[in-house]
Amino acid sequence: MKILFIGPMSLPIPSEKGAVEEIIWQTARRLKAYAEVLIANPVTRSTIRKYLAGKTLAFTPADIVHSHNLYASLGLATTPGKRHLLTLHYPPWIAKSSSRKEALISILRALDMRGVFIVAPSIAVAEFLVKRGFKNVIYIPNGVDTEMFNPAKRSQEVREKLLNGKEILVVNVARIHPDKNQLAALKALKCIVSRQKDVKMIFVGPTSGGYIAEGVNLYYTALLKYVEKHSLKPYVHFLGEVPRKEQVATILASSDIYLHPSKVEAAPLAPLEAMASGLPVVAFDLPFYKGYLFNNINAVLVSPDDSKELCKLTLELIEDDNLRKAISHNAVKYSQRLFSWDSIVEKYYLPLYSKFIAST
Repeated sequence: MKILFIGPMSLPIPSEKGAVEEIIWQTARRLKAYAEVLIANPVTRSTIRKYLAGKTLAFTPADIVHSHNLYASLGLATTPGKRHLLTLHYPPWIAKSSSRKEALISILRALDMRGVFIVAPSIAVAEFLVKRGFKNVIYIPNGVDTEMFNPAKRSQEVREKLLNGKEILVVNVARIHPDKNQLAALKALKCIVSRQKDVKMIFVGPTSGGYIAEGVNLYYTALLKYVEKHSLKPYVHFLGEVPRKEQVATILASSDIYLHPSKVEAAPLAPLEAMASGLPVVAFDLPFYKGYLFNNINAVLVSPDDSKELCKLTLELIEDDNLRKAISHNAVKYSQRLFSWDSIVEKYYLPLYSKFIAST
């Protein structure tokens, strides 16, 4: 069996950055035990070049072509006799305008009509497509590198440095952006510290990910003003972008609770990495987490955008060691059993590829 992966063409593979690049790299590494695997990922910003790359790659001999690039898939689909799969990492609801959303759905519908199998990384994405009449939809969840992200990476030295005299470390990993909703976390923190002073909340991620005006991230600026206004400086630290995954893994394993207040997601890797690191995840109860996060089992789910409930349930985890440890235990167990890349490849990729070859 010969498999050709087509990357998003945004960053090199492997890369310390980029969730999709990580997914391809982790999958390809494991599939090499069963098949010949090629990765094509000519880095470019041009949509036309991505489309043309897809047309060119259609002539690469391969039993399976698995694309992770919408425009490359368009190029592939216009080449006679070349069937392939496309993983949809950019679901239509993330589009910033209704016209772009409709354009994206139209492209996906055209691919579906040409027999392209659309792989959904979450149940929410799969249901979104099926409800709109798409025929060739397959669900494959994202995974996590449980060797990189695990409780053994815990460092007392790192923990003490980040806590700076506090006792409970709450962490969020995401770019600073309104969609990631760090403001909800700060509102919850304001409530938390009114009752529990021994808490430190750290935000890990680039501060350049929000609305930019004249080189300034307006959302980040608003967050800093909120911190100043409500005297939260002793309890908050914006760590910025951490360049290496190993460093992020150490920070996660050295923390106590993972807060994920995002408004919009596809199938995020950060909560999976937090669970694998032994952290209970606190998140809003959104459809994007269906199949990943289970309330009061491996996570605590909160009514959407309810900062008061976010405060209340996070406080319960802070003050109840047994509850926190129970959910942490389940988080590690679920991530290793259900979401490790080894299990994802064996349970989903290999059966799918075998079936795909048999039908061609």
